[in-house]
Amino acid sequence: MNVLIFGGTGFLGRKLTQELIANGYRVTVVTRNMSISANRVDHTVKLMTWDNSTPLSSVGNTKEYDIVVNFAGESIGTRRWSDSVKQEIVNSRVKTTRAIVEAINDGIMNPKVLINASAVGYYGPRQDDKITENEGPGQDFLADVCRKWEDEAFKVRSQSTRVVTIRIGVVLGSQGALPRMIIPFKFYVGGPLGKGNQWLPWIHIHDLMRMLQFIIEHDAVIGPVNGTAPEPVTMEDFTTVLGKVLKRPSWFPVPDFVLKIVLGQMSEMLLNGQRAIPQKICDSGFKFEFTDLRSALEEILKNKNKNRNAV
Repeated sequence: MNVLIFGGTGFLGRKLTQELIANGYRVTVVTRNMSISANRVDHTVKLMTWDNSTPLSSVGNTKEYDIVVNFAGESIGTRRWSDSVKQEIVNSRVKTTRAIVEAINDGIMNPKVLINASAVGYYGPRQDDKITENEGPGQDFLADVCRKWEDEAFKVRSQSTRVVTIRIGVVLGSQGALPRMIIPFKFYVGGPLGKGNQWLPWIHIHDLMRMLQFIIEHDAVIGPVNGTAPEPVTMEDFTTVLGKVLKRPSWFPVPDFVLKIVLGQMSEMLLNGQRAIPQKICDSGFKFEFTDLRSALEEILKNKNKNRNAV
């Protein structure tokens, strides 16, 4: 089957591309810069140039794609959330999703499934409540971003296109959040952020990739899906386990007020959490390979060290 991926040169997009190709799929990645993207993806990947502003009808024949995956969006964790940055975060997600949906509704694309990224931030802060896909959106900035993002995806009118929005948690892998979380531990100042009682819904990158392929291959999976492991942990428990795996202490907490001073409103995504449970995908028959945090971290860090030693 033919897969078209938007946002295919990022951490998740590159990993999904590798996994799909290894399993016999043909993958095309949409990019704004052909020369840069050519160095970031496998040589077997086809590249399609699109400027993110003109209609998708301008890029040529897109009816050949059976699956469309949309990871496109401005990073939420690299800059302080000024008003202009917040607008970029919203617009980058909504604009691309809108163009994809319009192409489907106009018959320019006719995929069997549209998988649109979202995040567990959809739910907003929820304390200790266990959250399944049936819960409504929260009221903070990230919840508003995710709600607008998903609302755009669900405007697909084609009866032949199944829409799935995957609400992704903290993805643990050799890239993404984990390498940055490890840095303080290397200097023996690792510890929980804030009070430490906020929930951290995590998922091993391997399980997330398997989940995405499961969604592609199982027509019964539709609507929002929590892309998280079955056993979320608190921030304090996460840093305790991470310290043990790294053989470093985890006694140095970073107080709320320090994060707020350093990061501004962006501190919300670290100080608030969701006890998100992947109810729908589990009910559909998906089996996780990594349900225990310690085994997930050990596997990732073992492979990371192995790859470093092989260079």
